[in-house]
Amino acid sequence: MSSTALIKELKEGINLARTRVYQVSGSTPLERIPHPAAEVWVKREDLGPIKAYKWRGAYNAIASLSTEQKERGIVAASAGNHAQGVALAAKTLGCQATIFMPTPTPQVKQDAVYQHGGDAVEIKMIGDSFSEAQKAAIQYTQDSGATFIPPYDSIPVIAGQGTLADEIVTHAAAPFDRIYVAIGGGGMASAVSTWLKSFWPDCKVIGVEGVQQACMAAAFAAGKPSPLDYVDLFCDGTAVTQAGEITYQICRDQLDGIITVTNEEVSEAIKAHWDALRVVPEPSGAMSFAGFQKDLREGQIQHGEKCLTILCGANMDFAQLAQISRQAGLAARADHSWKFSIPDKPGSLVELLESLPKGVSIYDLQYGRTHSEHQHPVLRLVAPPDELLTYETWLIQNKPGSVDVSSSPQGRYRVIPFSPDLYTAPWFIEVEFPERAGALLAFMREIRAHASLCYFNYTYSGERVGRALLGLEFLSEANRETSQEVLKSLAGTLVRTIRPVEII
Repeated sequence: MSSTALIKELKEGINLARTRVYQVSGSTPLERIPHPAAEVWVKREDLGPIKAYKWRGAYNAIASLSTEQKERGIVAASAGNHAQGVALAAKTLGCQATIFMPTPTPQVKQDAVYQHGGDAVEIKMIGDSFSEAQKAAIQYTQDSGATFIPPYDSIPVIAGQGTLADEIVTHAAAPFDRIYVAIGGGGMASAVSTWLKSFWPDCKVIGVEGVQQACMAAAFAAGKPSPLDYVDLFCDGTAVTQAGEITYQICRDQLDGIITVTNEEVSEAIKAHWDALRVVPEPSGAMSFAGFQKDLREGQIQHGEKCLTILCGANMDFAQLAQISRQAGLAARADHSWKFSIPDKPGSLVELLESLPKGVSIYDLQYGRTHSEHQHPVLRLVAPPDELLTYETWLIQNKPGSVDVSSSPQGRYRVIPFSPDLYTAPWFIEVEFPERAGALLAFMREIRAHASLCYFNYTYSGERVGRALLGLEFLSEANRETSQEVLKSLAGTLVRTIRPVEII
């Protein structure tokens, strides 16, 4: 079928979907984010019944089936939001769903499927990837006579997603100059671009993909959907190996372009949602806002343009928050991890910290003394905008041996090499201190007269108190015993607590 025919069928499908999807839930709101350079709005799909937009397509597709098809059962493959949408639809419409999920799917996502589907759902855990789960689901469909509900490459599914675009058109803030939409397999992008351009032909609809998930960009380049050799899973909701046949044809004709964003840029977008709206999207849910921020940085957006982003999901494993927090800010030049070279002598680490320009904050410090004439602490440093030039000048002039390790394994995994056989009479302590500028440095200055630092492990946690693991080296056992009492007396003054720990 030609793209023209597909687009016509899709428009008709969206009109029909309006009569179905609102049997489950009402529309989701648009919320404005204050921004100095543009008028920015966010479509809050995280406020839908499954905290993501996928319920729309799943429900529309299943509701459009015949009674006989529903009685034979439905089948789906998903690692997350599509599975929840299918489960909700199956329970609401009174049919049985069998959902295939990859074996590594977190328990929280399995629980969510049962929460929405109850006894109407059976989960089968198959394979290590979505592709393996989908292959098993299709085979099961053929063997059982049930109906397979695709996650994106189906006109009824795409049409259901199109109801969110219809809500955009009827909102008081409409029309928009630019709309950013995340792309996994391309279902939402197909629906949004087709429907919005029917009303606003001059608006720009821009697809956003992860750098290592860009299956639609690969299809555009190849002239047809082509499988990727590798797909990064950080944004798991858009981790698709190959764009759909239908979605490719529609997106090729309707999108005004595709941009790619890094995991760090997505993490920064998640932080931006939290700062402005006090909501935490899943990585894929923040992808469209990451695209907006990238275009803004690169000068693609005119001052005052009205822009819309779609927060398409907020179903995230809580454990992923730590990784997002570490990555947020790395997309900006002012926030990087640097490995420095300092002399192997007492006080050199304190001297490095004392030389930092005013206003620069330490978000992470990793150091362990090794067999080397020069030691190499790693610091993640954050400079405020008004001090950025001073900070960069300091890096260039005073620390020529510094190396950016923000994206290296050492930076990402916080590798701290150290050589314990070097240490004379060491003492390891956990220090808790007020999380304010200069608090820990004041303590380090005080201990400099008594011991040398041989190990340092600290990372900013966002709490009112900071915690660091320090290794102190003394001249002798006798010197350590004498100095320990002096250092313990600093608890309650320069720091809140000092707790000796044993390092095995």
